[in-house]
Amino acid sequence: METLLVPAQASWLKLTEAIDFARAVGAAHTHPIHDAQLNDRGLASVDGWFTETLGSGYRYLPPGTTA
Repeated sequence: METLLVPAQASWLKLTEAIDFARAVGAAHTHPIHDAQLNDRGLASVDGWFTETLGSGYRYLPPGTTA
């Protein structure tokens, strides 16, 4: 898979499960979605975990930007 859009936040979501899913898929590019309820601190935490786990294949795209 070339590109994966993975949920970053939801009432039912455990971040570790989202990360495990992204790792299992192994897409060349992974971008978080469903992050609107995260404040700056929460977004930084989620972004940090995805970056640490997925490395250079992960990239946060701020609203209004494209890959």
